[in-house]
Amino acid sequence: MDPTSEPSVEGAAQARDAKTAMLEIAEQLISERGLDRVSMRDVATAAGQRNNSAVQYHFGSRDGLILQVLRRRLTALDVDRRQRLAEIDEQGLGTDLAALVRVLFEPIVELLRSQPESTYYARFLQRVGPVMAPGIPEAQLRTATDDVVVRLIDVLSHLPRRVAFERIDLATQMFTGALAVYEDRRDARNAVVNADFDKVVAHLYDMVEAALRAGVGPGESHVADAPKAEVGSS
Repeated sequence: MDPTSEPSVEGAAQARDAKTAMLEIAEQLISERGLDRVSMRDVATAAGQRNNSAVQYHFGSRDGLILQVLRRRLTALDVDRRQRLAEIDEQGLGTDLAALVRVLFEPIVELLRSQPESTYYARFLQRVGPVMAPGIPEAQLRTATDDVVVRLIDVLSHLPRRVAFERIDLATQMFTGALAVYEDRRDARNAVVNADFDKVVAHLYDMVEAALRAGVGPGESHVADAPKAEVGSS
């Protein structure tokens, strides 16, 4: 083996470690402070980088860093969602409302459940996802999330398609927003309402299904056709 190859391998590993550390720190800091209160210098310093330009070197800009955080999570969640969609199809539940709702949200639930004491993703998504997620190149492609949303719109035949799309979008915001509040309360050790993660999730599933099953209020007027599905930020 060529001994001169070892430093380059070590250097590549160190670069990967540095990038991973900055991705994790960025997710945490933005979830805690908000998008506009975190600078590239903050991320580099918190990640142990002596060079304050480390974020720019590895990611090009702060937006580049944020998009990489989103990409790292969203692509993995979409793979999980695709597998779950195939499973309910095999079970003959591909047009079942409750099954589709769980396919949509269970990947993020499992992510948070697998790291009960150290998750920031729901808060990060709440602050960043609606603004930045459409900028990810993968978001321009057909995703499992798009497929679930289209199926849900079809299942919600009691609603005009535009209304169904809006309900699903609002349900997504409600679900991730509530999980973000849960993360805040967990970290603050505030159990004033409910500190049990599985109970919170059970409530959310019940609420989402009820919201999707509800009819249209008498004062509402909506366009009949839904736009291309763009709810895939979770």
